[in-house]
Amino acid sequence: MNDKLPPFLKRYNDSILYNGEGEFYFYIPEKMFDLKIARYEGEIISTLGIMPYAMKDAKGKMSTLRQFNYPTRFLTRPYKVEKLKEVRIIKQSKPGDYRVLCYKKGDPIILSIYLEENISNAEDLIRLFIMSGTIDNTIPYDTIQNYFIDNFKYNGGSYGITLQLFGIIISELCRSAKDESKPFRLSGSNDMHNYRSIPITSIPRLISAYSAIASNNFNQAMVYASLNKNKVEIPLERVLTGENV
Repeated sequence: MNDKLPPFLKRYNDSILYNGEGEFYFYIPEKMFDLKIARYEGEIISTLGIMPYAMKDAKGKMSTLRQFNYPTRFLTRPYKVEKLKEVRIIKQSKPGDYRVLCYKKGDPIILSIYLEENISNAEDLIRLFIMSGTIDNTIPYDTIQNYFIDNFKYNGGSYGITLQLFGIIISELCRSAKDESKPFRLSGSNDMHNYRSIPITSIPRLISAYSAIASNNFNQAMVYASLNKNKVEIPLERVLTGENV
């Protein structure tokens, strides 16, 4: 870990402690616990470092929400955990559930800076971002690719593919907040938080009836194919819908 720390953190032996007045908060989406990306290990929580954080000063004033960008697994020990239900964490977000990890001065935000390199950490990030489509839009759209790059760097490997391919995947996963049928890149919005993410398995239903019918869940694919409004059409689609070819 970088030895240059912000003033609200300090290193003590092998740990990174909260060094500010008031309290420090991590906001972890409940979905991360559902997928075991974040999990309890006794009084310790193991998680990927891809969540927003904020601080409350001694007078009770909250800071601006910021993004914690350390996309590998580490251990943390908050003094308490609170649950938030159906909150809009930023104005562009849909209401969602979060667990809030709370820290006082001297509490270990990172228990040890010596982290295990493990390829399963890369698999967890792919499960979270790509397979489940859980990219919290507190992460700016134009920085998402950095999480993949850093994750593998911290875990001693390489994807062996170009960044352009990641760009293609991300551009399909992230949709317009107003119209899911449009990729965010075509939405005309300059707000890098104004997107919604979907699972990779949901992408075929937004492309054409044929791509929907070819997806992995046949029953769901039939529904998606019949509801698809995309004007792209091939003869096979007319056969499947019973139209004359």
